[in-house]
Amino acid sequence: MASFKQIAVDKGWEFKQASHLNNSSASSFLPVSQFPTVSHIDLLHHGLISDPYIDDNETKCLWVNEADWTYRTLEFPRVDLADVNTRATLVFEGLDTVVDVFLDGEHILSSMNMHLPQRVDVTAVLRNTQATPSLELRFRSAPASAKEEKSRIGYQGPDETDVHFGGPERLFLRKAQYHWGWDWGPAVNTCGPWKPIYLQIYEKRIEKLLVRQQVSPDLSFAIINVRGTIEQSSPTQEVTVKLQDPDDASLHVSSVMAIEGEFDVEITVQTPRLWYPHSHGDQPLYRISVELPGYDQKSQLIGLRRLRLLQHSLKNTTGSAFVFEINNIRLFSGGSCWIPGDFMLPRMNKKRYSDWLKLAKSGNQIMIRVWGGGIVESDDFYDICDQEGILVWQDFLFACGNYPASPDFLESVEAEAEAQLRRVGHHASLALWAGNNEDYLLADRFGWDIDYSDENGPWDKTNFPAREIYERLLPRLVTEFGGDVPYWRSSPYGGSHSNDPTIGDTHVWDVWHGRLSAYQDYKSYTSRFISEFGFESCPSLRTLHRAITVPSERHSQSRLFDIHDKGPGHTRRYPMYMGENFRFRMNPLRDFVYCTQFLQAEAMQYAYNCWRREFRGPEQEYCAGVLVWQLNDIWPGSSWALVDDALQCKPAFFITKRALAKVVVGMERIVTKQPPYIVTGYPPEKHKVDIWAVNGTVQALEVRLKLCAFDVQSGSPVQLSPELEEQTIQLAPNQTTEIMTISIPNADTTVVAAYLDNSETSERLARWISWPEPLRLLHFSPDLRVVTQVTDSGDKVLLSANAPAKGVTISVPISESVEDAFYGDNFVDLVPGETVEIEVSSLKGRSLQTRFLYDWEMEEDFEL
Repeated sequence: MASFKQIAVDKGWEFKQASHLNNSSASSFLPVSQFPTVSHIDLLHHGLISDPYIDDNETKCLWVNEADWTYRTLEFPRVDLADVNTRATLVFEGLDTVVDVFLDGEHILSSMNMHLPQRVDVTAVLRNTQATPSLELRFRSAPASAKEEKSRIGYQGPDETDVHFGGPERLFLRKAQYHWGWDWGPAVNTCGPWKPIYLQIYEKRIEKLLVRQQVSPDLSFAIINVRGTIEQSSPTQEVTVKLQDPDDASLHVSSVMAIEGEFDVEITVQTPRLWYPHSHGDQPLYRISVELPGYDQKSQLIGLRRLRLLQHSLKNTTGSAFVFEINNIRLFSGGSCWIPGDFMLPRMNKKRYSDWLKLAKSGNQIMIRVWGGGIVESDDFYDICDQEGILVWQDFLFACGNYPASPDFLESVEAEAEAQLRRVGHHASLALWAGNNEDYLLADRFGWDIDYSDENGPWDKTNFPAREIYERLLPRLVTEFGGDVPYWRSSPYGGSHSNDPTIGDTHVWDVWHGRLSAYQDYKSYTSRFISEFGFESCPSLRTLHRAITVPSERHSQSRLFDIHDKGPGHTRRYPMYMGENFRFRMNPLRDFVYCTQFLQAEAMQYAYNCWRREFRGPEQEYCAGVLVWQLNDIWPGSSWALVDDALQCKPAFFITKRALAKVVVGMERIVTKQPPYIVTGYPPEKHKVDIWAVNGTVQALEVRLKLCAFDVQSGSPVQLSPELEEQTIQLAPNQTTEIMTISIPNADTTVVAAYLDNSETSERLARWISWPEPLRLLHFSPDLRVVTQVTDSGDKVLLSANAPAKGVTISVPISESVEDAFYGDNFVDLVPGETVEIEVSSLKGRSLQTRFLYDWEMEEDFEL
């Protein structure tokens, strides 16, 4: 009887170029730098290419994308297969992408899907060889192969120019689509064994294990379903199933008989310890273990939670809600979208994933949308989300294109989707499977065949054949393998068109892209769930200095700066949006960085301010989620990310962190009078302000609202009506409470500060500073001073000012250190008479510099 053995095939790997695009680079075998790997990683290790993330090296490395590459090992594991019942299977978790595999010179596999794990029975090959066999992977150029596939299958869309990012050939190869380049990163089209390879030796094994759970409507019990099959099974085979609680105590042990290799077990858990997103509770995880006595065993960690996507009708409006509910609590799902963490994916590891996801959690984000142009992420990603209480919206891997639906393409997609559903579908954090990213949006825009009333098809002969994937194939697979996780056809999708604000989710890109609407218009784009929107900015100055090594190119209008901002039209958009809102400086670079980050943060503040306000309680969830594009950056460049690739948080990160806090106070100035129709150039008067609060807890909360006001230029107090300055407010649970509308004395030059304190403990829960706009019309105090004091313990910074100050940021001077400290908050507005406390770590005795809006105007030689 042979127990299950798994042996990593990770020793002795070497690589070479198998084509002749650059004969000086890896024309003979060289050792790999790591395993798993891809060719760019190994070429960088040997100094054969320059880093494509730096300067203009991207174009110098494009030949690597087009080359063929061979990987081999001559140190294949030696195994004993004397027992005739023992099997040997080679497992390839991921091969990127078009490859022929040879073992001991014998062709054993052809693969053209990066996302599809492969298993090959190699028992006969290993029995028939006496020597140590070689394993050789012959990869062909993905771009060249994709063009061949496009020619073979045929592009069915009306116009190939409808494809966004890369050429239309990318649609025909099951490879991470961002490898063709996107508007936030270079074109680094990798190739190689990007996931582990191992050899499995066994007589029998557990395969296709599927663990799913369902919690009762009253949350009193949960049913766990465990089913699977046994490879090489006897007609009847004993299987042992165990369940351990989150403290590892045994809850259930049973032995069942697998009939014809199949078993199916249900376990009932009374009074389960429920899994919650981190905003609402703990994340206990149960362990399910399945054992094939003497042969094999597998286990999975699962969280028990009741998940629903609610789409009920709403009061006083058309359309329907789009609300995620966990354990009968309706959530405002605030968070961000996730792009892959690297182009060279084997460089991602558990620590990098943990750093990113814990940073998102620290920003009060409870949902991450894994974008469809990347990958279904590593097991580490979902394990961390389970442990940290972060919900995952997972796109299937289609993005911004008109994909084919030929029989063989559909067959590959089906195998890929089933494999990913089986691999990650048990995770408690998984909240939604979406069919694709923006394909229906492009269908609406470019006039593909899209009749939303046609639910029958067939669509494979139309010029939008991928409806066969999104409306037949994927929903069938999610129904079969997805458990209680719902399926949504696309992001965005719903209603009379894909971006209908009254039904489903929307992507809001008429701000920054599209119509170039003002960010103050975000309110008019309110929808039931905003699953993507964003506003560009530069990364930190440190990050730009790392990206651009030529000192003379370190300015906002340089060639290398443009290369590190892939966003189309950024050279027009930045000055247009800044010029509408505040006085700005294009140079020096440190000022331009501050101005773009200030702009992004102000845009985020408008968006979150108006959209979270619309979560107004049961049957009034007019907006139930906001996912900003995007959390992370993939290289040292400008983008829509809240955090740059060095994990340096931009001001917008702290804006969203405060906006997603448990308790929020909000203000919006409202138009009280329009200028006379006969004159132009005068803004409308906004002499009143709405004030509201959000209580994100599930309990009612009593708070004290405190208001004060100051003149912008002098810093002198402005008297409000005494009865307004402090009052007690009752906040209903899990919704917005409208508080009042007040008049602002001398509104064009007055800031209003609002504070919420806990009535019982006096704890400061929230603050908001409302400014006259546009900010370009304001004049700050010429004597403005912002005082920064580091506490003796070195872990807190105290900020105060003698007059109103806008957008105050702190950082370690770049001249002093290559690394900044880490801040619990930043980018704050200050008014006289208060001190804002900011937690700081890794300061290590270094000094801090302070920036704020128009600080450059205080320079001695500055003139307007």
